[in-house]
Amino acid sequence: MEWKTRIQSLIDAGIQLDAIAARMEVTPNALREILAGRTKAPRAAAAFRLAALTPASFRPRKRARRRA
Repeated sequence: MEWKTRIQSLIDAGIQLDAIAARMEVTPNALREILAGRTKAPRAAAAFRLAALTPASFRPRKRARRRA
């Protein structure tokens, strides 16, 4: 997997870099380093989190309606 491409595709889908970083539990600067090519890949735990992210995972969840 090309990590830089994966991050860029999430950004292109309209997801903020800060939101991606928060879901990966890394700093936004860590993602900037990958995008700039100064870092090849995230650490293992963050890589697994990034691999699981899709644009759909950032959509708000619908709340269940409570019955009175």
